[in-house]
Amino acid sequence: MCDTDPHSYDCADPNTLIGTPFLAHSLVDTAELWSFLHPFATLDERRKLLVQVAQLLGVDSIS
Repeated sequence: MCDTDPHSYDCADPNTLIGTPFLAHSLVDTAELWSFLHPFATLDERRKLLVQVAQLLGVDSIS
C-alpha cells in the first residue's frame, strides 16, 4: 500500500532514510500534539496513557 499510495498516512515519507526511527518520531509528535490538545490532563492521566500505548506496542516494562 505504501508503494502505491503516496498520501498514505500509515507509512513513512518515501524520502525518509532507512535508519530514521520513524515510529519513535511519530510517537513523540503525537504525544506533543496530545499534550497541546489536553493541557489540563493530570500527571496520572498522562501516565495511564503511556502505559496503554506501551501495552499496545508490546513493551514489557516502562522505566
